[in-house]
Amino acid sequence: MATVRTTCRICLVRCGMNVEVQDGKVIRITGDKKHPLSKGYLCVKGLSSSDIMMSPRRIIYPQKRVGERGSNQWQRVSWDEALDDIAARLNAIIAEHGARAVAMQSLPPKEYYAYDLFCDVIGSPTFFRHDSHSCFNPQLIADTLTFGNLLTYPGFADLQGSDVLMLWGVNLPETNGSKHMRVKEAVKRGARTIVVDPRPTLQARQSDLWLRIRPGTDAALAYGMINVMIANGWYDETFVRDWTVGFEQLAERASKYTPERVSEITWIPANDIRRAAEMFGTASAAAMHTFIGASMGGNVIATLRLMGFLPALTGRIDQPGGNCFYLPPTLGLRMPANTGAAMAKDLSEQISADRFPLMAGPNAIVTGYPHPRHVIDAILTGKPYPVRALWTDCNPLIGLEDTSLVVEALKKLDLLVVSELFESPTAHLADYILPMTMHLESNAIADYSGLNFVAARTRAVEPRGEAREEAEPLLDVLRRMGYGDRLPVNSYEEMLDFRLRPLEMDFRTFAQTGIYERPHEPLQYRSGKLRPDGKPGFNTPSGKVEFNSSILAEYGHDPLPDFREPPYSPYRTPEVAVKYPFVASTGTRSIEYYSTLGIEVPRLRKRRPWPAVEMAPEAADKLGLAENDWVFVESPTTDRRILRRVALLENMDARVINVEGLWYMPGMDPVKGTLAASANVLTELRDDSDPIIGGSSCRAILCRIHKAEGVPLPA
Repeated sequence: MATVRTTCRICLVRCGMNVEVQDGKVIRITGDKKHPLSKGYLCVKGLSSSDIMMSPRRIIYPQKRVGERGSNQWQRVSWDEALDDIAARLNAIIAEHGARAVAMQSLPPKEYYAYDLFCDVIGSPTFFRHDSHSCFNPQLIADTLTFGNLLTYPGFADLQGSDVLMLWGVNLPETNGSKHMRVKEAVKRGARTIVVDPRPTLQARQSDLWLRIRPGTDAALAYGMINVMIANGWYDETFVRDWTVGFEQLAERASKYTPERVSEITWIPANDIRRAAEMFGTASAAAMHTFIGASMGGNVIATLRLMGFLPALTGRIDQPGGNCFYLPPTLGLRMPANTGAAMAKDLSEQISADRFPLMAGPNAIVTGYPHPRHVIDAILTGKPYPVRALWTDCNPLIGLEDTSLVVEALKKLDLLVVSELFESPTAHLADYILPMTMHLESNAIADYSGLNFVAARTRAVEPRGEAREEAEPLLDVLRRMGYGDRLPVNSYEEMLDFRLRPLEMDFRTFAQTGIYERPHEPLQYRSGKLRPDGKPGFNTPSGKVEFNSSILAEYGHDPLPDFREPPYSPYRTPEVAVKYPFVASTGTRSIEYYSTLGIEVPRLRKRRPWPAVEMAPEAADKLGLAENDWVFVESPTTDRRILRRVALLENMDARVINVEGLWYMPGMDPVKGTLAASANVLTELRDDSDPIIGGSSCRAILCRIHKAEGVPLPA
């Protein structure tokens, strides 16, 4: 029996695992105690890796659509037949519409760099992420505007010395168990926790202070805490004087957000706001960590910047126990051609560059991505230019807001190629489904946002059927299209070596090592390690933490963030709230599934068989509902409704519900099952929720509920 040390790829956490193999079969999977983050932890998804890999429903041969889109008529074809046809059809689209008509879409933990490479080689600016407006990208943009680098993403590799942890918009027990373990260790050492969440999660129930916030009002809460910290002198005056700009303006605007006013906005008691500010502001080492929960309530850049101001005011930036700059190891991502440059790719043409120049195009302050609404519009209308082909390894039909609109767009494409493990709802509409390897069958490099190491993913067993490494078909199609001379590598194995070249090792050496960690030192802004010019300071135009953003001012935006109500709310649209009385958060997920991966696997489905709508018992009583009743959830954003099962939560605000996100009904037609159950059926894919990047407000909408009667219900 052999034991292979590798890393999971089911979700963004990428825990380390040890895989025991005998006669080419997986016998046992355990956590890798040597992994810097997970340290032996594995969630139920990781422990179910073999179940997912061996599922009879998995796609293990190339499938070609032979009927109408969504008709479920497929023909097994050879790889040569599939890739020749894909290459020919892409060349025809480029000949008629130009390279920009070919879109690529990918997200971590998949091999996103290979899709970006594809765009570089053919000269298309149309690489997009379906969460560029709502997930990690807004957080990176916000932190870059304020600090010049990522700071607020929950790294958690080391919480030594932290005495207060503010967990804001993250539900670690359900979404990131490895980091939850690190928090538990810190609590055992005496750290106290503040949790900001509208739901009475396990993390909230175990906290020292739970701030039960109204969805979409995070910016107001941050301002309320800033108000109290400044008024009481709970900030580092020396750090603020020497290393920040815009403090006076911040203090003036914060003075308008008294705890009493913020309490009316957020539904959090004023004394709890004061207590949170005191805990955080007077701690010897406080850290604030946030993620997706705060990035989907509208006005996202202002919200995330304000949250980042809290650790900035304490002055403990990049110090043990506080928020640190964990700079990632340098990897080769984009590949220049053998001639020294890829094909001319005019980023000024990138979709969204004119509307959101800080998010997309040549002036984007981080890697530029279009707003997904604009990509969908380009597919449907041909403006600003036609998008006729999409190759994706994701499930945008599930992940994007406004499901009905996304269905319409995907059906209109001339070519849709999906690299997948299962026939997902998006793959159900594809022209080709290309089978990709599971992480147990793959060699790859796992990189970690907000952490300073990379880990090896090492193949434990041979791929099932004809599944291939995800990047291989992309390279193969480029060669078949006639672009082979622009590739600096001839194979996927060479690609791995190319990516590791900046670390002066090849993949074979890396796999033997398992982990490469970039040395981290505190107070990098003092030693000049954050700026390209090597001068002390932060990587911002002023060299300081910018409460007043010079970049935002340059582009005509308010340089200081402010709070504004979500597009639909009891205060902004009271006439709508009369008919739709619940403030609804959507998009939360359970530990069993990641973007619906695993929903067809019995071991995981048994644990969580149906999608829930969570609500307070008193709210259910008023509607005559009981635990496990099936209900319809409706929103003013659409004529459609979704089916959900009631889950009662004690201490939930009776005015708030949670509509668990990213679902489709197994056993149904995948598209119909998505339209029946996905929370994104109710959300809007709009581009006016944030002035800087368009944003999303899917975690702060209005809804109503009534019992489902007169329709067939799941058993």
